[in-house]
Amino acid sequence: MVSSAPVVLTRPAGRNDALARALRAAGLTVIEAPALAIERLDAIVPQFQPGDLCVFVSRQSVDAYFGSRAAAPWPDGAWASAVGSATACALRAHVPQDRILAPATDVPPDSESLLAVIEAACLVPGRAHIFRAQRGRDWLARQLQARGWKVECHALYRRSPVVWDRATCSALAESASCTLLLTSLEAVDAVADSLRRQGMDWPPVLRVITLHERIARRLQCIYAERPAGALSVHLSAPDEAALFQAILASA
Repeated sequence: MVSSAPVVLTRPAGRNDALARALRAAGLTVIEAPALAIERLDAIVPQFQPGDLCVFVSRQSVDAYFGSRAAAPWPDGAWASAVGSATACALRAHVPQDRILAPATDVPPDSESLLAVIEAACLVPGRAHIFRAQRGRDWLARQLQARGWKVECHALYRRSPVVWDRATCSALAESASCTLLLTSLEAVDAVADSLRRQGMDWPPVLRVITLHERIARRLQCIYAERPAGALSVHLSAPDEAALFQAILASA
């Protein structure tokens, strides 16, 4: 039997396809509604040197960097690092495993976790390149600079909010019990803006699958005045299998 309560997947276009198919095969009603659009930027990046540290903050940054460099071998002696396990998985298609630094799957996929891995590797501070969106969190850059790294940030893509139409907003706002996948603070803000434009509010009862406690805290602020139990948030690992199981359990 197909569930009437929708599962709304908000990751950028192209990122929801496999997960949506698996959820529909499991009998769930799925709405693919990207909250952010990704636009690659023309960026000039330097030639790497042995000992350089290259930080990829997301799977989008991996796709953007290697999109025009798929055939180029990874430079000898350079390190690639990933903020989370999904980004590390994407890196393995381009970088030897022994040159990748990434947090374990059982820790939060964030800059704090990656910094701990970098420090544990005892690298000699040199040049660090952070590949990211046009706007992003600067915490890791500041931490590396404080430890003696010469940091350069390279904007490889732009994230823009997608304005949902009235039907999509209604599917969320008027649902008695919706499950929503939100993987960034920018996506939370984009969904809130779409609802506001249509004169709608967040649904009375909402189940959220997300990746990080910061996103959970933002949602808890939004639901602070609602009755107890109106919001439930489940933290998941970022890989597809974990997200599938988390959504299935929630829905």
